[in-house]
Amino acid sequence: MSVYDFCALCTDDQTTVCIYDMNEAVEREVFHGTLREAMYSDYEGYDVDSFDLDCGNIILNIDTTEED
Repeated sequence: MSVYDFCALCTDDQTTVCIYDMNEAVEREVFHGTLREAMYSDYEGYDVDSFDLDCGNIILNIDTTEED
């Protein structure tokens, strides 16, 4: 499921979301904003590898490693 699809499932598009890139070369937070902003960010097309909730915020893990 892509970041866009995941965010579209949520009912409150003003909820805070953090996106972490789990690419071994990066491994850092690459986005912090609302679900609506995430839906139209540079990361909207990446697959969500895993997710979590932390104090009411949604955390999405993606991997931007190019596949061969």
